[in-house]
Amino acid sequence: MRILIIFIFFTLLISINSLKADIQNIKYDLHLRVLGVQVKIGEITSYFEITDEEYKLEYDLKSESLVQLISPTKGIGKINGKYINSKLIPENYNYTYERKGKIKSTNIEFLDSNVINSEVIPPFEKSKLTPVNEPMLKNVIDPSTGIILMGDYHLNENCSIDYRIFDGKRRYDLTYTSIEEKDSYKVCTLQRQKLGGFKKDGNDSSSNPFASADQIDAYFLKKDEKYIIDKFVTKSDSAELIINVTIQ
Repeated sequence: MRILIIFIFFTLLISINSLKADIQNIKYDLHLRVLGVQVKIGEITSYFEITDEEYKLEYDLKSESLVQLISPTKGIGKINGKYINSKLIPENYNYTYERKGKIKSTNIEFLDSNVINSEVIPPFEKSKLTPVNEPMLKNVIDPSTGIILMGDYHLNENCSIDYRIFDGKRRYDLTYTSIEEKDSYKVCTLQRQKLGGFKKDGNDSSSNPFASADQIDAYFLKKDEKYIIDKFVTKSDSAELIINVTIQ
């Protein structure tokens, strides 16, 4: 079940350049591949609205198949912010999920890309984690906004953009490191650098999407002379997670 939680935030993949309409509904199918066998483990539906000055993202997650039987999970996310000069600037981030009857939530408030307030319920024990100091919380974005930007091939055409992420607990950078062609895809490889909020003993077991995956491959498919995000693929020690994106 932990793998499903790990990749909740991956499900917000979208190309900003494809958002010529004000509203998009996107469906995400999460598949887990183990020993060559692929099984659907979850589904996410999202609503993305963008105007000349603002953006809003809402999404719902539900587990499926064996995951639903073993560790039922559901989640709700809401993010809003400013849209200025084709740039997403978050103002409020809220994510709540329930797993096996236990509810956790994260709330972050931003002002001019700086964190001014954050709360995780139930609270975590900071003494066991590497520190996150005030300078680390400047010029950052939330995980969901980060994933939206990661899915924009126009921004990442040379796979050379860095993202500074704060998820309410952890602070890390995401960096595109390489680009290659595979079949009809252009694939960008993303690496994560841990900066703060991770366990001091290095044995991080969090539900953060990048806690276990230090590398993610973004697959862009050419459609109507544009490259659109088609799927993300990442691996753990024993499994592979594939998220297929359908813009409706």
